Amino acid sequence: MIKLSMLLIKNFSNLFCYLRLGYKTILIFILINHCFLKSQIYYQADPYNLLKYEKDSYKNNDLISPLILRPSFLSIEGNGNSRWEIIARGEYFENSGAPNLENSGSRWIGKGISNYRSFRFGYVSKLLIFTIEPYRFNNENLQYSIPIRKGIYSRKNDNQPHGDSTVVFSGINEFQLFLHYSGLGIGISNANMWWGPGMHSSLQMSNNTSGFRYFTFGTIGEKKIRKFGFDIRYIFSPMDDKNIGKPYFSSLLFSTTFYSNPQFTFGFSRSYLSGHGTAKPTNWSYISLKDAMMLPFGDLFLSEKQKDPDNPESAVDLWDEILVGYLIASFPRSGLKIYVEYGRDDHAWDWDDFSRQPDHSGASIIGLRKYGLFGNSNLVGGLEYISLIKSKFWTKRVPGTWYSKEVYDYNSYNGRWWGAHSGPDSDDFFIYFGYMGENFSIIPAFNYERHGVIDNTALIFEERPFLVYDPEKRRWVQIMRKQWRERQVNIWPEVKFEYRLEIKFKIKKFNFNFYYEDEFVDNLEFNWGERKTNLWWFGIERMIQSEDLKFISKRLEK
Repeated sequence: MIKLSMLLIKNFSNLFCYLRLGYKTILIFILINHCFLKSQIYYQADPYNLLKYEKDSYKNNDLISPLILRPSFLSIEGNGNSRWEIIARGEYFENSGAPNLENSGSRWIGKGISNYRSFRFGYVSKLLIFTIEPYRFNNENLQYSIPIRKGIYSRKNDNQPHGDSTVVFSGINEFQLFLHYSGLGIGISNANMWWGPGMHSSLQMSNNTSGFRYFTFGTIGEKKIRKFGFDIRYIFSPMDDKNIGKPYFSSLLFSTTFYSNPQFTFGFSRSYLSGHGTAKPTNWSYISLKDAMMLPFGDLFLSEKQKDPDNPESAVDLWDEILVGYLIASFPRSGLKIYVEYGRDDHAWDWDDFSRQPDHSGASIIGLRKYGLFGNSNLVGGLEYISLIKSKFWTKRVPGTWYSKEVYDYNSYNGRWWGAHSGPDSDDFFIYFGYMGENFSIIPAFNYERHGVIDNTALIFEERPFLVYDPEKRRWVQIMRKQWRERQVNIWPEVKFEYRLEIKFKIKKFNFNFYYEDEFVDNLEFNWGERKTNLWWFGIERMIQSEDLKFISKRLEK
């Protein structure tokens, strides 16, 4: 036992020596906070994690779980043996300009140098799941030109929600505590979630911001019954003060897969933000805890919610609903996956309303991924397009723009949207192609993103004439005052061009990562401005699993 303890101490000492190395001596870099793992306890809300899992499944001709709802625990059912893992992670960032790194969880990469350190422990048994990741993050947060935008664009990733001094975060990430049996569980968590088939964006939920606390019960991963797979979850959160107003968040999630060739998956998510939020509570806006929890199970159409038939105004939806559907077609033999995601912000009045104008307050994602390109099992590529542009009917019928309700802090948490990072009235095209081997991967990518495609008015600080009363002259006089004013400077949206390079490789049990991003923004703030930013991300990671201790024990026995 003493020898075992000494070996573990020595192992961890070597690891932290690597983590403390400065960037000048570490010539290896990172894209995202995950590694090349053959066996993980669970699949996080992370795009690269999804790509690696799907690629390995297609390569091995396995039936592939869609992983629409993440985090997801696979391979627990029927396994009576407990498993655990420890992951130590160290990361270094250098950003030349505005923060804009999407899908980065609790990291906010402002201008200057940043560091992230974490230590994650995970345990899975037949009845219990437990994960926890204490972390510390700091960023210089050097001065940069902060974009001036009106409300609906105030939660974009390049804004500054944490003040103008050095940013230091510390706390707990990826906390999960579940009691489970036979694929069903109940528990609490603050782990990042990702809903939907997309790998660059999601209409409803992604890891674009830090995770928030929530209660959940249902499946902990896909439950398979013969040729069908099911994933059903209910989530509820009384949100904390990182969402201004602290509303209730409630969601019902479902997906089902028919395992054939081709393989089809259908799913949906229905979520509500309720309570008065930042508004002063009234008889209309008050909602009890019980009623807030039951909202996802309520009527589908607004007309069915009418309380007083003689008063149509009583049918006005008081809460913020987002309803999203998913459809996926997977072709295991060819390694191709095609997916569509469509959603509406707030209710349709009735079926006629929905059938005549289905894109009113609508948004969508379409994409595909192909594994084994050109006959090489390690070549992958794909593209994805998301549209949250205002409906074409916006001039005749005021649409509910996605994430537009100020009363609920624009569907944001900790200063960022928890769904699509491009935000309201935007679209985003993403394309990638590269090599993903067992111990090495390199994936270049390009991103074209527009903001304010229709609603592109700028905030201008300009002089305007005002009439004021002059008591000495005893008459009204005209003076000039500077005032913020919203007006259209030009007709063009803000456009972002982004070039990326991601490299990952493994040496023994150390995982090294590198990420570089070159970004150019045109028509910044809808006012002819331009901005260039370069970001470097370096990282090293080491995992220790229960299998490692078994190996060490056998060596000691010899």
